[in-house]
Amino acid sequence: MATIHVIDDESSVCWAIEKLGTKLGHEVRVASTAEQGLDLLEENQPDLMFLDVRLPGMSGLEALPKVKQISPGTPVVLITAFGDLEVAVEAVRQGTFDYLVKPFSVEDIQTVIDRALALQTEEEEVRPERVSADLVGTSLAMQEVFKRIALAASSVAPIVIQGESGTGKELVAQAIHRYGPRHEQPFVAVNIASLAPSLIESELFGHVRGAFTNAVQDKRGFLQQANGGTLFLDEVAEIPLPTQAKLLRALEQREVVPVGGSKGEKTDFRIVCASHRDLSECVKAGTFRHDLLFRLNTFQISLPPLRDRAEDIPPLVHHFMHRLEKEYSRPLRISTAALEELKKRPWYGNVRELRNAVEHAQILARSGVIEVEHLPSPVDREWFAASSDETSVEGKLEANIRGWTKAQLREGESENLWARFQSLAEKEMLEELLEQCDGQYLAIARILGIHRTTVKKKCEQYGLLSPDQKDD
Repeated sequence: MATIHVIDDESSVCWAIEKLGTKLGHEVRVASTAEQGLDLLEENQPDLMFLDVRLPGMSGLEALPKVKQISPGTPVVLITAFGDLEVAVEAVRQGTFDYLVKPFSVEDIQTVIDRALALQTEEEEVRPERVSADLVGTSLAMQEVFKRIALAASSVAPIVIQGESGTGKELVAQAIHRYGPRHEQPFVAVNIASLAPSLIESELFGHVRGAFTNAVQDKRGFLQQANGGTLFLDEVAEIPLPTQAKLLRALEQREVVPVGGSKGEKTDFRIVCASHRDLSECVKAGTFRHDLLFRLNTFQISLPPLRDRAEDIPPLVHHFMHRLEKEYSRPLRISTAALEELKKRPWYGNVRELRNAVEHAQILARSGVIEVEHLPSPVDREWFAASSDETSVEGKLEANIRGWTKAQLREGESENLWARFQSLAEKEMLEELLEQCDGQYLAIARILGIHRTTVKKKCEQYGLLSPDQKDD
């Protein structure tokens, strides 16, 4: 039989836990204030304590250090009706076992009791710095995200953040850095998708003078700039395969060799990556190295789409309105009908789309009250699908290849089909790369993973050379 203390000013919560604990064969003692709870603790050190965050007088968070001082071995479960990232981080920082967000079920309570009495957890440390205010949410899904951010921040392990576009992946990375042990060091954010393919390697690893055309001086890459701090690689799936191999070596050796250089520079940074794609599916498709994924994916945080947590829409709307009030120095409110309309929408663009909708509405709401007619029109899912890489590029390419193959077979043009397809694909790809890479064969060779001489021969084969072509 174990002893359980419940410190909560809601009699219904105390009753529920007491009834369940007694049914499970445990002794349960209750108190309605933190002060009464500390008195109970002095009399008897329990095997488990449930502690509400908001209490009359001393709060649960204020009482936690005293609880740890009196009974350092007692697992503490925080109870809150206002779960947010700050509560999660503070809970982990002070070594609490877990925290529950009201309302919770009897099954939730029993699960926590069983876990707490079965094992003792190691104390985690997280620095209580400020976090990005844009991470807003009271849903159970976001509470789990907050909890995983707090746990991730207490280590320096590589982290992968998965989530649709607009869910706030960079905000999560910033929170991990701010609450982590390297929070005073640089946070270097890189969106791989925004870099030209020919420049990704140089931007990441830097280059030495003369490494390629226009490399007029040495340049430090993002990996060197992040030394001592955190490197955040957004849309990491967009890194070309040859560059992935070099990144893996840099992570394994903790050494960065710049483009065109022969001597490495020692670096020590924490890496956090994000992608809207499933990286395991990218591995299956052959576009992402499995060994690099194993190196990066020590701990994963998955962000839920906004349509799966509609209860977070009102607090997000009011959060954005509060920011706009400060920016424009005028009060702003929203009607019940407008808020209900926002709650109904699917938000395929997630939090980013919601934020833009609120800002759009406040421009039209000259009276200071956002009404339904001030909201922008809903955006169809097809609009986002059409703008995604998978649909606009890869999906269409696959469909076009299948259509072309069927057409050739229907027309009886099956002879040398592979050679004809290869010549079509190679010519178009080389023509685009020549333009993107300013005619530099070496840069094209790095992207394609073939020899520079092969690139030059194929360009000559397809007649893609011009009189002023640079032969680097």
